[in-house]
Amino acid sequence: MASASPIPGKEEFFFFEGQVAITTPTEFKLHMYWNDISQGTGKTTVPVISPKSEYPNFGETRVMDVPLYDTASKDKIMGRAQGVCVQADLRQKAFHLSFNIEFETPDLKGSKLQVMGIWTPEISTKVEWSIVGGTGNYTLAKGIVYGRMLSSGDDSVTWIELDILGYYTPMQKPN
Repeated sequence: MASASPIPGKEEFFFFEGQVAITTPTEFKLHMYWNDISQGTGKTTVPVISPKSEYPNFGETRVMDVPLYDTASKDKIMGRAQGVCVQADLRQKAFHLSFNIEFETPDLKGSKLQVMGIWTPEISTKVEWSIVGGTGNYTLAKGIVYGRMLSSGDDSVTWIELDILGYYTPMQKPN
């Protein structure tokens, strides 16, 4: 579910070949469910580098293509989280994630949000990731992704309820 509205008093200025463009950022809110499957059939995350290390799993790198749904009952796919995650902590299970949310709904198809952050699945049931960019409908996006891990009853399946809050700057595409 998506909503968007301009933010009054937050105009941004851009300079193009001596011209000044004034735009107003538009706030957006999205709600969706992350459904990662790490084992068995239908995997959405796969290890591609598993270094032998004195630290368990340190440096392990995985690629992911995780579906994002509008409800936890998988009613409608809203998009996919596509990118990499790297085990980047010597002391605990903590993954650095860098991924794009590629939207698949008709109103947002082709739009993307670029997201980065740390995920500590064994330490916390909460996630907080940064939106560091966007394209399509979400040009120059900035914001935050809040997540709450839901119980799946199966260690190989992870459900995270996501609230995505941010703003983007609408821009006219050059001809």
